[in-house]
Amino acid sequence: MGAEPHRVIPAVSWHHAPRTDLGDGARLGHCVKRAARRGVSAVSVACRGPGRAAARVTLWGGLAGLFAVVGAPPLGAQNPVDSLQVVDSTLLADTAGVPSDSLAADSVFYNLPIVQARVPGGYHTGVWTWDRHSIMASGANTLAELFEEIPGLIPLMGGDYGTPAAMSAFGRGSGAYRIVRDGFELYPVDGGVVDLQHVGLSGVQRIRLDRSMNQMVVEIWTHRFDDGRPFSVIEAGTGDLDTNVLRGVYTDPTALGGSIGVGLERLDTRGSGQGREEGGNRTGTWARYQYHFGDRAGLSLDARRVGSQTRVEQYAPEVSRTDVVLQGSIRLGEGVTLQGMTGRSSLAREPTLSEEYTRIGGSRRQHGLRLGLERGSLWLNGEFRSYEAGLPTRQYGASGGSSAAWGGVAARVSRSSWLGEGAMDTGLRLWLTPLSFVTLFGAYETGDYGARAGPIEDEVPRPPLIDDGGVAGSAIITERESLRVGGMLSRWGVSIGGAALYTYADEVSPLGLELDAGAPSTQGVHRNGFEATAVLPMPLDGLTLEGSYQWWDEAGVYQPGQIYRGSFEFHRVFKESGNLEVWGSLGVRGHDPMLTFAPTTAEGGAGIVPVPFYQSWHAHLQVRVVTVRLWIGMDNMTFRRNLRSYPGRPLPVGRSFFALRWDLWN
Repeated sequence: MGAEPHRVIPAVSWHHAPRTDLGDGARLGHCVKRAARRGVSAVSVACRGPGRAAARVTLWGGLAGLFAVVGAPPLGAQNPVDSLQVVDSTLLADTAGVPSDSLAADSVFYNLPIVQARVPGGYHTGVWTWDRHSIMASGANTLAELFEEIPGLIPLMGGDYGTPAAMSAFGRGSGAYRIVRDGFELYPVDGGVVDLQHVGLSGVQRIRLDRSMNQMVVEIWTHRFDDGRPFSVIEAGTGDLDTNVLRGVYTDPTALGGSIGVGLERLDTRGSGQGREEGGNRTGTWARYQYHFGDRAGLSLDARRVGSQTRVEQYAPEVSRTDVVLQGSIRLGEGVTLQGMTGRSSLAREPTLSEEYTRIGGSRRQHGLRLGLERGSLWLNGEFRSYEAGLPTRQYGASGGSSAAWGGVAARVSRSSWLGEGAMDTGLRLWLTPLSFVTLFGAYETGDYGARAGPIEDEVPRPPLIDDGGVAGSAIITERESLRVGGMLSRWGVSIGGAALYTYADEVSPLGLELDAGAPSTQGVHRNGFEATAVLPMPLDGLTLEGSYQWWDEAGVYQPGQIYRGSFEFHRVFKESGNLEVWGSLGVRGHDPMLTFAPTTAEGGAGIVPVPFYQSWHAHLQVRVVTVRLWIGMDNMTFRRNLRSYPGRPLPVGRSFFALRWDLWN
């Protein structure tokens, strides 16, 4: 989860330059001046970048050439080109004696301005982040796998790949989390939360998890360019249970007059379970085209589809989710960014024969605006979303704060409308650093949170699962409150933290997915607990012992009495070139027996039932040589056969896995 490791490419020279915004005219003048200094006719100059810039060079060649020769300012007064300049060694022999800025064409690239939260990551804020290298090092194929190491968070899975997957923390059910990708919220199309099997990782560059106690928020950003060359990632792996995975991504910052990105991911397994085949697979595709007006503005069309198949009788044999989003963003001024978007989220599924009612597909349109303001250490974000004939009908909110050496503060407020019923929530976070090695923190959240109780439908609506004060359309609105207060010490490589916890919900409702469909809600209770985390350095350079522990005075649904994580972690970069890097992990994840919602079955009704004690030992090793990564890992190393999140749905009994991952330039 640390900073992104430095990429080292053999026989490549790196030149750093400050970023600046170059419009078409700036690029034109830059290329023409460069040509004039080299004695090249301005009419024949061809600058790399958007096609319109090169066309303008030819059109205005004579006049610009005269200006470049007579009126060009000294070289030192010119604006540097954008970001990183990358030079292939094969070109060095042909460019001897040529000024370095004549090689800057490969660094012409643009990204759309974005609005994002500025609460820093760390245990004290309850925020965790992953860059692309951290995601690849984890070996995760889904968000549920990536988040397994977060203190107090429990993945909820219906079996192996292809079956529904979700997550919970602090005993939250429906409405436990939200997922936002590039500013567009992934609408829960099949229940009260998003099915994590249908959130693809191809083309994803960064992930941020805000583990708020009332409702977690996951932010995902797809590929953003940091180099002017085409870039690709290839991942292929195989393992036990006939498991195979393939993920490929190709991006080009200067294609088709803008930039493009495409991705494909495929994972399949024969599965396991009580002597019968429970095979499944996930297949995802991603395509994006962006048109840029420099770095100040742009348009993006993004389409992503993730489908799953399973042979498990309890679940639909085929389910797919599709999101198509048109987005525009502009930097209105220094520290002022505006995003607008419209999109459609669709669900297609084949129902099982055992369902009491038919869960069908459907679609919803979403329209939204986001505004971000930054001024020094201060920031303020606002957003508005509306949904076409869906629940909620509208959402809007604001968040802001400040972060500095003394600590920071962040506050938020949001409100959603559920066909006449409003749900409003607020939150406040504060962290202080009285000494350089001491951090004190606290967070308080309260309000009402709404969620759906079932899937969206384009056909005849099914009967509501519950009657919540007359709210139509199977909506659930729960009142929640939480408090977290603690401190953290960091000194000489040792980091120890802890916090007192309090949480309350007037009602805990099922997720609304097939995992617990039809189960009744249960009354919430007041709970008190505490959590602790530690990172301890070991005598071997790069080796640490890391762990977390969470305890509650009373267990509940999706909330076991104790949850723990512990592992030896190794990360070290070798050689002065940085071309050899090693990650390693050996650890255990576990929790006490847990209550869970049981779905409606053909044999009987739904209810709340316990699942047994969970403990899984795991190990993995990744070695990076330049840009090639070799990953080897194994889950459930002790071959426990009663690992499960839901009754009758065992998880795989051990799986070793081998994968090869490769970054490619040009």
